[in-house]
Amino acid sequence: MCSANTAGKSLVYMALVLGLGLQALPARAAKPEAVKPAAKDPAAVLAVVSGSVVIRRGDATLDGSFGAALDPGDIVETGDGAQAAVLFESGQIIELGPGSRITIGSVPSQSGESPVLAQVSDAFSGSLGKFARSTSGSEGLSVLPDLRAGGGGGEPEPITPRNTRIAAGVAGFSWSPVDDALEYRVHLTAPGGAKQSFNSTKTTWSSPDGTFKAGERWSWSVEAVTPDGSLHSEETAFEVATPEQWAEIASLKSRLEPLMSSEEPNRRDAAAYLYGSYCRSAGFYDEAISELEELVARHPDRKELHEELGSLYQAVGRSDMAAQEYRKALTQ
Repeated sequence: MCSANTAGKSLVYMALVLGLGLQALPARAAKPEAVKPAAKDPAAVLAVVSGSVVIRRGDATLDGSFGAALDPGDIVETGDGAQAAVLFESGQIIELGPGSRITIGSVPSQSGESPVLAQVSDAFSGSLGKFARSTSGSEGLSVLPDLRAGGGGGEPEPITPRNTRIAAGVAGFSWSPVDDALEYRVHLTAPGGAKQSFNSTKTTWSSPDGTFKAGERWSWSVEAVTPDGSLHSEETAFEVATPEQWAEIASLKSRLEPLMSSEEPNRRDAAAYLYGSYCRSAGFYDEAISELEELVARHPDRKELHEELGSLYQAVGRSDMAAQEYRKALTQ
């Protein structure tokens, strides 16, 4: 997590960047593009690259970079300390941790079609996310399509707080709507395992003051009550920041506030980007997402902003939203 020294460095960097405006904001560090996106729709693409990532295609070893097109049979490998994410044409996102390897393959379906999925040998799985054992009889593990529809139909989806840090005291909760919902029930699980439930007729709810104490870790889910029964969301967690952790965020925001409210668009945007980046590095993902969403709305043509927002959605587990942003970045 970030320290006061990091905040000071951020402010020094801010002083340099603000004179240049948003055009000077850095995109993610990119490696030489050895693999170009294909003219046709690829089976999958690299949506996140951090550290040493390579693509093995036949006898060739290619350098992985954001937007690199992947075909069935390609092998994606991450080195020590590296991370990557593969975006499939179905919208599925597969996360690879350090020392991981997957093969882009085709798993036959009952209809005879061959949807492109990822396969990995049991003997060399590394750190992989969102995998389940294949039911098609193929070797290794295969991705199962489990993305949500994003609200309106199906179960509700927790939006905030989600896999993030929050300030102590009052917290605001929100979730996606469900058709025909009569009311919603927010279910909280305290650090010791005690459970509480609260009702709401809206898709938002605010906790009583003092519910969440510094340093605690809570989990929550939401239940939509409909005429046909109840629909339950997945459970997600959040952490309550310590006074020191929140003080750093509040102090930086206070110092940036004159610039974030500036009538000069470039200075305002650069300050917002820096604040969002700092929040992300300190684990306040919801704060960072809020800033990036506003920046993307003002600059829909900026590839690096869509990529950054996609990685934030992915960090909190909103894979459907991450996939949308990665696709927008790839089309810029």
